[in-house]
Amino acid sequence: MIAIDTVRKLLALGAVKPFDVLTQSELLLIAMHALQRHYPPGATVFAAGQVADMLVITIAGEAHVLGERAPTIFDPSSALFGLPVPDAILAGPNGLEALCLAKPHLFTIARECPDFVVGLVALATDGIA
Repeated sequence: MIAIDTVRKLLALGAVKPFDVLTQSELLLIAMHALQRHYPPGATVFAAGQVADMLVITIAGEAHVLGERAPTIFDPSSALFGLPVPDAILAGPNGLEALCLAKPHLFTIARECPDFVVGLVALATDGIA
């Protein structure tokens, strides 16, 4: 039996690009490894110069970078390639609810779900991620 918490994560992920192109079984695999985290208003998600140890997917609220709304998914370049986060990412005025994928799980997902990587690249190219 699949836990209701996992189903909620699966549904939240399925509503976000590039997860929306994945199959239900791929989304289930990812949802089982995603951790839900709450960041109170103004909390630092990533400090400037930090290398991200996870991919963060906004499911409610928002995050800000330099006072502007951050992308829904951040920071794939840092999490995948070990690049430092250029600017601090902070939870927005109403906080941030996010699903987080640890770097080791992210690499497994990239291997198992190539459409996910293609989608991440497309988001980065469009300036969304």
